[in-house]
Amino acid sequence: MFMKRILVVLMVLLVAAGFVFANGGADAEDTGDGSQKEVSKELTLYHSHPASWTDPLIKEFQERTGIHVNVVGAGTGELAARIKAEKEAPQADVLWGGGAPTYQGILDLLQPYEHPYMDDVSSWSRDPQNRWHGSIMFPMVIIYNPKLVAPEDAPKTWDDLLKPEFKGRIAHADPTKSGSAFTALTIQLAVKGGNNDQGWAWQKAFVENLDGKLLGSSSGTYKGVSDGEYAVGITYEEGALRYYRSGADLEIVYPEDGTINFPIPIAIIKNGPDPENAQKFVDFILSKDVQSRMGELNNRTVRNDVELPDFMTPNDSPVFRPYSLELLENTDAKLQRWKNLIMGK
Repeated sequence: MFMKRILVVLMVLLVAAGFVFANGGADAEDTGDGSQKEVSKELTLYHSHPASWTDPLIKEFQERTGIHVNVVGAGTGELAARIKAEKEAPQADVLWGGGAPTYQGILDLLQPYEHPYMDDVSSWSRDPQNRWHGSIMFPMVIIYNPKLVAPEDAPKTWDDLLKPEFKGRIAHADPTKSGSAFTALTIQLAVKGGNNDQGWAWQKAFVENLDGKLLGSSSGTYKGVSDGEYAVGITYEEGALRYYRSGADLEIVYPEDGTINFPIPIAIIKNGPDPENAQKFVDFILSKDVQSRMGELNNRTVRNDVELPDFMTPNDSPVFRPYSLELLENTDAKLQRWKNLIMGK
């Protein structure tokens, strides 16, 4: 009798072990009809931010939730093109990084979502239909290497980048590959006359002064300038501050003729494989806990209840021009016109 009981117990344990093995150790939840469905513990993230500050946040998210994040890093323009190519069978859940103008070109591929902190985040920093949300803000800035350019000779305005002494010495990324570079293009057009013949005449002069030199990503600009490969450059504030605060050969200029605080979005990809985990990741990034640490990571928070660190130029500084959704219009047309400039058309 005793042996029979042992055999019964062993049979039960074997059946249970087989069930766990068949389900890969995944959690399950009740569907409401008495059955259960497998709960995924995976998330695929497309992002273009530097790993130096995003990796710790991603690791923390994984530890808090038990959700494994598969990270695919590339330029925002490249990731947007990938999302377009995968639209019939999306492979990723979240897109994070790059400027808002890039997201405007893929709005129909993004899933509207209202996160729990809608009242704590400025409404202007998101898509009106909630297809993307600003996760941080940053302006585009000018940088220079003080070993190559004296402070009195450093560019102080966008126009200064057109000076002959900087021809071929400007580090700048390709707007068709880099969301940050496309944001710079958008800002320059706004400051120099608009998306019209006047604005594009200035852009033509700027392209001529690049002298055919274009980088694949905005991260290459602050690296190239600090290494002395280029004298000056255009990049996003976070990268510039990170290098400056680490003691690199780099100085930062907020153009006197104006720059703009652009929201840097995070978005859920429509019909992605793990939408619930995507929502959890967006909630995590926009939480007060995480946003309160963005400043020390050289990023501007999007939350109204979090202060900027003292080393950052205040948001109400006169160098910052107003942001508006109108700046995000005609994304594809702007990119095509830029391509035409590069090809000499």
